[in-house]
Amino acid sequence: MKAPHICTNIINPWKIINHFGNALLVQRINGKHELVGGSDGDYTAAKEWVSLFAHEIVFTRSVKRRRQRGF
Repeated sequence: MKAPHICTNIINPWKIINHFGNALLVQRINGKHELVGGSDGDYTAAKEWVSLFAHEIVFTRSVKRRRQRGF
């Protein structure tokens, strides 16, 4: 007996354009592009790829939440 797919009812709020290491270049429902996750190197790779293959895309980088170290 096959288990039903649980994620069929989940609505994906973005479309994945490409991935760079741990970062995802996504297009939101409102048409804006964003780079989610990744390191500074992934950001640089995404900027270079966009400049070569998708120059019409202007994307922002998602805000990183940094953990504060306790004393």
